[in-house]
Amino acid sequence: MALAALAAVAMSPNLLGGRVASAVSTLGAADHGWLFAATVGFVAAFACTVGAWRAGLAAAGGRICPRDAAAGIGIGSMVNSFAPAKLGDAVKIALCSRAIDSPGRIWTAGGVYAALAAARSLALALLVVVASITGAVPLWPVFALCAVVALLCAVGFLSGRVRRHPRIAQVLEGFAALERSPRALATVFAWTFGMVACRLAATAAVAAALGLPHAFLAALLILPALDVASAFPITPGSIGIGSGAVAVALAGRGIAMPQALGTGFAMQAVETFVSIGAGSLGALWLAGEYPAARRWAFRVAVVGGSAAVALLGSFLLDLG
Repeated sequence: MALAALAAVAMSPNLLGGRVASAVSTLGAADHGWLFAATVGFVAAFACTVGAWRAGLAAAGGRICPRDAAAGIGIGSMVNSFAPAKLGDAVKIALCSRAIDSPGRIWTAGGVYAALAAARSLALALLVVVASITGAVPLWPVFALCAVVALLCAVGFLSGRVRRHPRIAQVLEGFAALERSPRALATVFAWTFGMVACRLAATAAVAAALGLPHAFLAALLILPALDVASAFPITPGSIGIGSGAVAVALAGRGIAMPQALGTGFAMQAVETFVSIGAGSLGALWLAGEYPAARRWAFRVAVVGGSAAVALLGSFLLDLG
């Protein structure tokens, strides 16, 4: 579990070796104000993600209020913090599919998810282009990201024989709905680019909190590394993989390994805290609005709230 891993690292860093202990010790010098700013940035990024989902679902004929959308996406994000293989994304699709009033709505919502993934890949490609101009990262990831988008778009133009399969047709409907609506597509891109901008600002705030030189340039290096690492969700919340990718990227630019690892830990701690908080609030909202889901939603909220308090407490003690 992401919470257990982060808490263990924060409370007993010596168990994982001298480098990890040194990395966690660097968190003690972190600026609390910048960490709070990073939290605000990740919350804003979450809000932009909710906006993108609502626009995508609306294009596919779904109607969902901001609170229901935030609840479903928040619970899914919290599940991703506790489970590997991005199982939380399946939760997002299942909960948000309730907005679509048609047969096979889960499949259609899956198509919307694929379209949003393509939009995010393009936004990340643009970020990599900007970072490559500054010399922070190489340009080759852009071609890989564009290839992913091209593949997803090609799926929308499959032969008629394949498209006649009912499940495939329902998935493609969720994807093709955005292609048919330039306005909805523009809205999705606006929210997606806003999400990336907020995450970039939050990442720069974490870099500033840890005292990294040229915080914005460091963020241009950190964010692509973290997103690439999250594409391989072997561990819950990509714990270890994400912070390791950030550390390697920063160390390659001359940042000392303890400071680089500390930055990775701080990034994942703040993102995990926001995800757990959003999921807990989302579960409470669903418990109040839908009596049938009240029992499990309340349990999710209690577990998530306890996890958020424990994570916050462990890092406040370490930063104190």
